[in-house]
Amino acid sequence: MNITNLHKLTQEAINAIGNKQPLLAKEKINEASSLLDTLIDTSFNDDDLVEFSKYQALIKLLKTKLK
Repeated sequence: MNITNLHKLTQEAINAIGNKQPLLAKEKINEASSLLDTLIDTSFNDDDLVEFSKYQALIKLLKTKLK
């Protein structure tokens, strides 16, 4: 579980939205969100936390896009 997996899940969610597959997109967003929470809880590196905050913003945007 690392940032590479987070990036992959986020990209899959974006692709699913682009391909008009909202159920798949929602699933990928939920997986990415869960992974992000785990990464934030276990990280003590400030640089990582800054990077994670970018993903938090992106995931929030993707969630609103699906509504």
